[in-house]
Order: sequence, then structure tokens, then C-alpha cells
Amino acid sequence: MRLLAAATIAASLILSTGAAGAAELVISQKKKRFDPKLLNAKLGDTLVLVNDDRYAHNLFSETPGFEFNVRKQMPGDTHRMALDKSGKFEIRCVIHPRMSMTVIVE
Repeated sequence: MRLLAAATIAASLILSTGAAGAAELVISQKKKRFDPKLLNAKLGDTLVLVNDDRYAHNLFSETPGFEFNVRKQMPGDTHRMALDKSGKFEIRCVIHPRMSMTVIVE
């Protein structure tokens, strides 16, 4: 019984940390703004884009090498993105052009 409990704990630790030292970094969208506006991340981390707003958003990046388009993200929706290359890119919202943030991946 103790061996099974130890194996369960070990498995949950591996699932929560992912790749060696990788982290899940949460970006909140609220009041038509990103929080944080600037995010420093490490290669292998995962961005978790959470719509905590009352409005739908459509997040995208046109930065060469980091292009993506989440499409319509409704309030309460979450989108995950693995950071598999280093560099700097901007995330914006098609619906709310003043929404922008910068991610730096090292």
C-alpha cells in the first residue's frame, strides 16, 4: 500500500513539472488587457492563456518564427502553448487592437 502511494506521488510530481525545470506561465486577459504585459520565459515552458474577461478575445502573433492564431477565445477559455524556440515575440488581440504584450524566451 505504501509503495503504491509513493508511486502515485512520484507520478504526479513528474506530470506537474514536465520537462526538466519547465514551468506553466499564466497570462490573464482581463479588462481588455494582458497581465503581465512583459513575460520572461525559459525554453520548454508552457504559456497558459486564460480569458478572465467578460469579452471574447482572438490572440495572435505575427512575429516571424512565432506565428500563431488562437481564434475566438470565449470568457473562461484556456489555451496552452509550448515555447519550443528562443526569441522575443508580441501577442496581440484581433478584436481589441490596444491589447498587446511581449514574451521573451531564453
